[in-house]
Amino acid sequence: MDLTTLKTSDTFPLTCTRLGTCCHGHRIYISAFELARIAMAMGTTPRLVRDSHLEDGGRRIRFEGPIGQHGPPAHRKPACTFYSSVNGCRVHEHRPLACRLYPLGRHRVEGVIGYYHPTKALPCLSLCPDVTTLPNKTVGEYLQEQHVTEHEIAHDGYAALAYGMINAAVVITKHSGGSLANLATSFAELRILDGAALAQHLTPTWVDALTIPELNAGLPAADFVAQHGQALATRFQAVFLTDPAADALQRAAKTYLLLALYLSVAVGADPDVMAIIINQTTT
Repeated sequence: MDLTTLKTSDTFPLTCTRLGTCCHGHRIYISAFELARIAMAMGTTPRLVRDSHLEDGGRRIRFEGPIGQHGPPAHRKPACTFYSSVNGCRVHEHRPLACRLYPLGRHRVEGVIGYYHPTKALPCLSLCPDVTTLPNKTVGEYLQEQHVTEHEIAHDGYAALAYGMINAAVVITKHSGGSLANLATSFAELRILDGAALAQHLTPTWVDALTIPELNAGLPAADFVAQHGQALATRFQAVFLTDPAADALQRAAKTYLLLALYLSVAVGADPDVMAIIINQTTT
């Protein structure tokens, strides 16, 4: 993929045409914070939203809505499950970060956050050609207008939590006298699994703990993620530290790997970095 890296001062045709073209034919992953906010917008529970509107083990939005009527023919695909052909996005106020950023992307390279668009040319130029008749905006102006800050805080908090889980798996393995080489092998095997397979390894109770924590959806992002992380840590202690089985700590380490990998795709935590964390301890 040809990424075009951006500065916040770069100017592009970023005034939305409101055709809904970008609501069709994509893969949108969401975190527990985003799921909670969407459920709040819909006046229902995160569990019902997850079970009715998400796939890939409950971490990716289904695209099974009406076929798009705009943009190039190749892009006229099913819409996001939250999209209405009459009223547009039904959860627009609480839409995920990926939707707020589009047509831009966000990545973390050696701890530094950057923005990009995923092709040599801005995607809007082919999807909504009329965008060129509307006012241009700088990347910084566009990000501010899309109110990305809270959702970026959530993504960064969850990414830090995912990396922390990898470090915890290493510490547990060392403490229990387990093999770090075996941990690295296990990680390599697990990272190729899709969300449904990861969820199957985790069991439903752990998937629930990760995707639908019993937290107030109105909490600020930093507080939501911090409380979620604490709830997961408390559950770990309750499940594994009181388990007399000889392999309890090894299973705890593997569970941390699974949780970190499940989180990674939605929040920009890089499995390559996770592998480095593990492999550095084996040498």
